[in-house]
Amino acid sequence: MKVGKSGNLRHKAGMSWTSDRRKFERPHGAGWPMQRLGALGGFAFLGLMMLLAPATAAVWHYTLLPESTLLDDCPVCDRPSFLQPLRGGYDLRLKGENPLFAHYTLENLEFTAGTAGGRNYKVTGHGTYSVGGEVALVQDLTLELSIDDGFTNRICYLTNATPRVDRLPPMFHATALQTNGSLTQAYQLDLYAAPFREIWFSTVSGMTSARGRAPSNQVSGGDLLSSTGRIVRRNHELTGRLGIMPIVPDLGLDGAAILPGGEVIFSTENAIFSETLGALSAGDLLSQTGKIYQRNQELIAAFDPKPPPADVGLDALQAVEPGELYFSIRQEFFSNTLGRRVRAGDLLSRRGLLLKTNEELVARFQPADPKRDYGLDALHVWPSGEVWFSVETGFQGPNFEHYGPGDLLSDQGYVVYRNLELVGAFQPLEDLADFGLDALFIVTDVGAAAAAPRFAKILRPGDTGGVELQWDGKGRVWEVLRATNVSGPWLPLGPLQTDLRYLDLTAPSSQSFYQLRQF
Repeated sequence: MKVGKSGNLRHKAGMSWTSDRRKFERPHGAGWPMQRLGALGGFAFLGLMMLLAPATAAVWHYTLLPESTLLDDCPVCDRPSFLQPLRGGYDLRLKGENPLFAHYTLENLEFTAGTAGGRNYKVTGHGTYSVGGEVALVQDLTLELSIDDGFTNRICYLTNATPRVDRLPPMFHATALQTNGSLTQAYQLDLYAAPFREIWFSTVSGMTSARGRAPSNQVSGGDLLSSTGRIVRRNHELTGRLGIMPIVPDLGLDGAAILPGGEVIFSTENAIFSETLGALSAGDLLSQTGKIYQRNQELIAAFDPKPPPADVGLDALQAVEPGELYFSIRQEFFSNTLGRRVRAGDLLSRRGLLLKTNEELVARFQPADPKRDYGLDALHVWPSGEVWFSVETGFQGPNFEHYGPGDLLSDQGYVVYRNLELVGAFQPLEDLADFGLDALFIVTDVGAAAAAPRFAKILRPGDTGGVELQWDGKGRVWEVLRATNVSGPWLPLGPLQTDLRYLDLTAPSSQSFYQLRQF
């Protein structure tokens, strides 16, 4: 084993293995200008909040949201204009900043547009992006793209149509217009993006995926799923160490969070008895390691509930930082410390804080009954204070728009994903309009930097012929990458994972370099 100047790990057949102490860069710190949140609706604990963006030399990956579209227009002719859904992503890297503006590059931009049986487009390229301002946030976007429409492949230059910033950073929206279009063809891209790599979630109803064969294509409401169309954790993998006898096929999955080190904590749909832990309630926080992470009464203790309830349940859950959890409950109670009733749709902190009421979460959707509690089934609070969430009970907006219990919503007043868009990669065979949305975890580069991981063991077991990697780290999710040369290219070996080990069965017999990407 050798470690080069870059700190990447190299192995050669027959050689011994040691740990790689390389510090892996992770986005953290500043970048977005300091702004007063005010009407933007963030958690204004101090009235001001730093809106995060990638640190210098670090990269955040952005994924296009379903609102994104490509318009292929003819300015002077009568041919139809083609408006197509746009999918894909790009990487955002900070180039530099001054007291007023931050400047970024867009790299590895890859989009696709089109529908089955219709015209399809491939979009690749790069660009620059600046955001800032002395009074209000303004933005400037330039793109150099190669757009292949199946007939021609042209180099297209686009700039944003307006400098207005209308989404709370680090969320992104810009309409980019082509500046070198022809009389017969000009493009417009409407880009809505968020800084995440995958969304992990559970549904209320199970499904049968068109991908794969029975029984592996059966998905339950207790499985932890990925928006890419894979099962991250089967329910029995989460509950297998809890000492439940006889073994039940599925306990459901109401809330789930991932702690530093990759430990998954969760709640179940129903109470059950454990041979090793005793009675487990639906409001208890359990761990995949086979222990009770926290009893329901301990979780709500800071609210000083009167009278003390036996169990108020647990629905939404997010592990924010060591010792802090955001969550919601199933049954309302009176809090002596707050001097008010806490409802099922309220966003709570384990420290005894009511962060947002249900009315505040849904206010921008202008529900027909604004005072009703619609529940809170899933949540993710971004560092900016923006909240992504789902509700227990669907509702209608002022123009009869329907927001279902499985839709992923933003408290800023827009739909992040409709439920069928979120589960779309599984190609469910069931004809359901909504499969529900319970547990939620966002795999993102955004957040406080964790300590750098380090390889603990690098082994080449004789019986497998592969390379076994084990590491220690305070991240929550990891991706293992491999290259045959220290300068790359670096390619992912497998999907994102919470395990602290990986067995590379395809390692070449000569040499390999390994990296860990941490989230």
